[in-house]
Amino acid sequence: MNRSWGRWALLGVMAVTVGGLALAQERPGAAQPPEQKSVRSEKRDPMAKQIAELGRMMVADGIPAFLTQLHGINQTEIALGELTRQKSLSPTVQQYGEHMVQDHTRADQQLMDLAKQRGIQLGAMAQPTNDVQRRLLSANEATKSKLMVLQGSLYDQEYLASQVASHDETIQLVTLARQQYPELAPMLDGLLPTLQRHRDQAYQLLGQVKPQAQASQQPPAPQQRQGRPPPAGR
Repeated sequence: MNRSWGRWALLGVMAVTVGGLALAQERPGAAQPPEQKSVRSEKRDPMAKQIAELGRMMVADGIPAFLTQLHGINQTEIALGELTRQKSLSPTVQQYGEHMVQDHTRADQQLMDLAKQRGIQLGAMAQPTNDVQRRLLSANEATKSKLMVLQGSLYDQEYLASQVASHDETIQLVTLARQQYPELAPMLDGLLPTLQRHRDQAYQLLGQVKPQAQASQQPPAPQQRQGRPPPAGR
């Protein structure tokens, strides 16, 4: 299994986890305590417990570690946004990269202010503590390395595709963390709409630049040999 496929497969499992939690919250008339819902769900679906545990493994253990994890995500988005302003030849994609720099700088400042209020010292990057976190970190590093060597429309396609995947990942992470750390809900609730907007914008732009990237990969059509026209028939 290559890294790209592994990342999308893992995100698919995360989507099942978050989607199930969201449906449970929105279902009207659900009066059972969360513990009873979880037990019933596990009885109906033998894999429910395993999927829920996989989702929890995505979130760093403890508020200081989670805030460091979120800080690292913001710093990565800022760095890639700055790289996109330099490497992309598309004004629209450059503008998207500029928005990433501005929005994630603002979000990171709010996060650092919250950490300071709580007396938390943020590290540069959260260290993964399980296979789920290690796999996601490895996929992110592979994406950054690939972007460093791409140019033009191929760069735009890879960057925007990675933005869709990374924002799906971060939305799931924040949604799970909101349930695990309810005291952080005000900050996380303010972050989610921005993350969703970033993801939707990247998806729309990807549909525009993908044909250009595919066209640039096509070999040039063979040129017809120049010569005398054939003699006219008698």
